[in-house]
Amino acid sequence: MDRSSIIKVIALMVTAFGIGIDFTGALMLVPAIENSFDADITSTQWVLNIYALFFAMTMVAGGRLGDMYGHRKVMIIGLSIFLFSSVMCFFAPSLDFLIGARALQGVGAGCVWPCTLAFGATKVSHEKHRALIMGLILAGVTSGNVFGPMISGFVVGLGDWRLFFLANVVFSCISMATALLLMQREDKHKLGEHIDFAGMGVLSFAVLILLYALDVGADWGWTSVPLLLLFFVSAVLFFLFPKVEKRVKEPLLLPQLTQNREFLITLGLNMFNVSAAFVGLLYFPQYMQKVLGWSVFQSALGLAPLTVLLAIGSIVSGTLYNDFGPKKLLFWGYLIATCGAASIVVLPAGLGYFQILPGMAMIGLGATLTVGPSGTAAVCAVKPERAGLVGGLSFMTHLVYGAVAVACATAIMYAVSLSSLRKSLAAAGIKMSDADQRVLNGGTLDTDSARAVLSRLASGEGDTVRAAVNTAFDSGMNMAFVFATISVSIGVLLAILLDEKKLHKVES
Repeated sequence: MDRSSIIKVIALMVTAFGIGIDFTGALMLVPAIENSFDADITSTQWVLNIYALFFAMTMVAGGRLGDMYGHRKVMIIGLSIFLFSSVMCFFAPSLDFLIGARALQGVGAGCVWPCTLAFGATKVSHEKHRALIMGLILAGVTSGNVFGPMISGFVVGLGDWRLFFLANVVFSCISMATALLLMQREDKHKLGEHIDFAGMGVLSFAVLILLYALDVGADWGWTSVPLLLLFFVSAVLFFLFPKVEKRVKEPLLLPQLTQNREFLITLGLNMFNVSAAFVGLLYFPQYMQKVLGWSVFQSALGLAPLTVLLAIGSIVSGTLYNDFGPKKLLFWGYLIATCGAASIVVLPAGLGYFQILPGMAMIGLGATLTVGPSGTAAVCAVKPERAGLVGGLSFMTHLVYGAVAVACATAIMYAVSLSSLRKSLAAAGIKMSDADQRVLNGGTLDTDSARAVLSRLASGEGDTVRAAVNTAFDSGMNMAFVFATISVSIGVLLAILLDEKKLHKVES
């Protein structure tokens, strides 16, 4: 590559790095955000879920808009949105405001990411360098995934979790400047492109209502009429989605794809591989901070067996795919991830960090063998001209199911940990109202509400309650990983069903 191309690749890597740090770095802030806004895990999980959902649902539209109006232009617009929303996160006066800002961040990232990939693949250098350029861009985002938690740990150590979002502002400004100065304007665009706003809207509302129902289920009661009505509305929207897709000009899910057995299997393989990783990314840092008493920075280092393997895996998975083929990689990857999720459940809590270390390593290794290959397999299952659509669709499915998996795991975790806390308090003879138990359950004990509850305890009861809360969190986390184990194990079955010979035959 010439000097100009190298500079452009570095600029794209910086953009990818900024996207990468935002996703994993924000997860490390959850306990600090709970303390700041006096919230619990069922509320703060939205910091992850809303970002993943809006990122996923915007990404396909972002790629199409880039094709229609220029990838450089849409990338700059996306970076502007990301920059503005990062400032909103920094100044967020409430948790609801922060969640809204994170949703807007997801929109910005959903515009930036597909255009970054498209610009790198088509505008930076000669076609022979395409694989190298894409690998470097991917290295940028995965490096961000590794360093994001460390940046979070550093800023929390300075005393304010909000400083993390200033890092987003810095990288957004650098990326915008390099895009304006170094990336040439595009004068040729695709004509006659259409965006399936109707399909995306129906699917987004279906998922959003489902996530909200899972969030409020513990408070409303799982058999309450309002909650059942939410589940019903979500189910109706999911049912209507394929109906809507048949009526739009360019649907997200083409009819030919729904009739392609291997594509449907690979789409499932893109879904289930994220459940253990997403649940782990949410709960491992909290376990280290809430139960083990580690600092945010120590937790970031403790998370390295998962994040580093995820980063390395995304880079080397292409070589593994060519050497071993998708079926073997996906089967063994899913099997290893299933064993990793199960190990969290069976290992005793007394092991401390070593209760989760083997699981982190196996989940990371399993994701290494499944995330990249499942996306590649989905693209291989369709005609070459549908590769871009299917690539975006598979990643969208990946993120949307990750958000749903986290919501399901959190609903299970909260219910089980609350039950465990009640039993422990009853066994210790400590009387506490249901409202006070909910305040302590699943959150940190440093919120204003938790301190108020602890201050009302009799002398000597505080340590007993703290131990009961830690035990309850561990019990709840274990059941969350029971769900993750079952979810990931479905991928083992799908990998067995995958017909590798038919996969590389062009669809009819």
